Amino acid sequence: MTSVGTPEAEGPVSRPPVFFEQPFWTALGLAVMSAGPLALVAGVGGYVPDDDKLAVVVTGIVLTAVTVVVTIIAVVGTARDRRVWRDLDTAGVRVLGQVTSAERVWCGEDRCTRVRMLVTVPGRPPFTTSHLVHGEKIVEVGASFLVDVHPTRNVFRLADDLSLGESSR
Repeated sequence: MTSVGTPEAEGPVSRPPVFFEQPFWTALGLAVMSAGPLALVAGVGGYVPDDDKLAVVVTGIVLTAVTVVVTIIAVVGTARDRRVWRDLDTAGVRVLGQVTSAERVWCGEDRCTRVRMLVTVPGRPPFTTSHLVHGEKIVEVGASFLVDVHPTRNVFRLADDLSLGESSR
């Protein structure tokens, strides 16, 4: 809740990335994920000395279990993000979000603007949302930006790119 009693919404701001749109992270993830099964195969297959066999097998089992859990979490999260994105594509309503505050902040070594917006959906109570706009773009208080909102849930995404400054008045 914000200080004025308007609920804060949660939702995707940008389309969820597909695994192969990030080749470095995909390759790193596959390398890390294969460590457990490879250690398990090496321990069971006799590729390690007998003194270390038990430790390698136990390590392989633990790493394989962690790999399975992380994979399940990633798949379920991605499926949820895609479902929310499809919901916005099919049932979304495009409305204007009004910038209520814009504050320059540091994000890492760069400067960003923290923007809070009030979004009003017909037939529903308004809600607020906040975003970090990267770069030197100055976002003015009172500016309006297009937002896609689900008509029955507090799920939204920006239709305008705030960093480009394409705003509607």
